[in-house]
Amino acid sequence: MHLSIQLESMSPSFEIPVQYNYLVQAAIYQALAKDVGGFFHDVGFEHKGRRLKLFTFSRLMGKSIRDREVLRFEGPVTLVVSSPIPQFCSSVATGLLKLGTVVIGSASFRVTRVQISEPKVEGNSIDVRMLSPTVVYSTMTRYDGRKYTCYFAPGEPEFEDLTWQNLVRKYQVLTQSDPPGAPAFSVEVKGNPKLSVLKYKGTVIKGYTCFLRLLGPEPLLQVAIDAGLGSKNSQGFGCVVPNRPVPAREVYL
Repeated sequence: MHLSIQLESMSPSFEIPVQYNYLVQAAIYQALAKDVGGFFHDVGFEHKGRRLKLFTFSRLMGKSIRDREVLRFEGPVTLVVSSPIPQFCSSVATGLLKLGTVVIGSASFRVTRVQISEPKVEGNSIDVRMLSPTVVYSTMTRYDGRKYTCYFAPGEPEFEDLTWQNLVRKYQVLTQSDPPGAPAFSVEVKGNPKLSVLKYKGTVIKGYTCFLRLLGPEPLLQVAIDAGLGSKNSQGFGCVVPNRPVPAREVYL
């Protein structure tokens, strides 16, 4: 389930830091009902020692220019929030409409529109575009025992393998069962992946943006659309949508 949220600034133009993922994440948590927000923020879904939040969100989409460490926007912006958990999406939508305003950094916005869509995967392949960079990584150990993080780009074998493992974990949490084993999962890269180097609470994170064709079991591809692709989804990475228009409806109180 996807929410498309249109935000209109209180002033003709506004600035926010380039590294704004944490600020948007905080605004999403602020919109959630207390019990829902407490669960997603503090608990999440447990899977073999990991905690999965099972939501993701896009970059802020609108007309902007970068000036050193700030982005200067003009006009409205759109934020997409996605989750396979209906209660989460419902709570975000209701909370935003009740609040009426959203604060991101020092900028205040009116919530002018909230639309909901439920893109469905039909068949064993789907073309997707990324609304935020997808992060796929592995933690490795140096010869001296120190750990380091290795990030992988679309097209590398590790990207495909680790993306598959990540989707399996999410599927198991959502269904309490293993996904179908056929057809085999694969990723086809469409175009040239663009590297983005971002920071979340001071931690450097590398992700890639491009168009992809995902192939594999239909239920697993649906998880990718709803819960996000790759890792660190709740920090604003891996939000993907079908590369085709999806009907949406307005959300009202």
